Amino acid sequence: MKAWRIVLGKFGRTSRAAFGGLGGFAVSGRWHSAGRHLDYAAQSLSLSILERLVHYKRFDSLEPHVLYGIDVPDELIESVPTPPEGWDGEEPLSAAQDIGDAWCDERRSPALLVPSAVTPGEYNLIVNSRHPDWRWEWVVSGPQAFSFDARLAELPERSRKRPRN
Repeated sequence: MKAWRIVLGKFGRTSRAAFGGLGGFAVSGRWHSAGRHLDYAAQSLSLSILERLVHYKRFDSLEPHVLYGIDVPDELIESVPTPPEGWDGEEPLSAAQDIGDAWCDERRSPALLVPSAVTPGEYNLIVNSRHPDWRWEWVVSGPQAFSFDARLAELPERSRKRPRN
């Protein structure tokens, strides 16, 4: 499976920095709790952009970013079977984090395919570069300078928020 990761330039100077899991270690995510060296990538470049943008409060002060492409063998990717009710809410759900935590702690595979809360029907890939089956040659491109389209900054604050169901 090919996937894309957009990283702040200062944290993505090398593939080992971009996929070192420091962000996942420092901060909890939708599918894991802090303390685990994990990184998120997306199944498409456009989803990677959206996933990155939903975490920014002010678009006009973005720092330089870099883009990486990875290609993880399908047979080494585990998938989340059925997500728990409410997994896609505004705040991370502990039941969803428990799924990712168990996957990481049990070292079941180097990557976990999870649904995107930003774009229903699309998927993200959680990468564990500390897994014994991880291979650095799976990082097939990057770092490549990346800039967000300036027109995205023109979106009114209201339209950037995800509607509640």
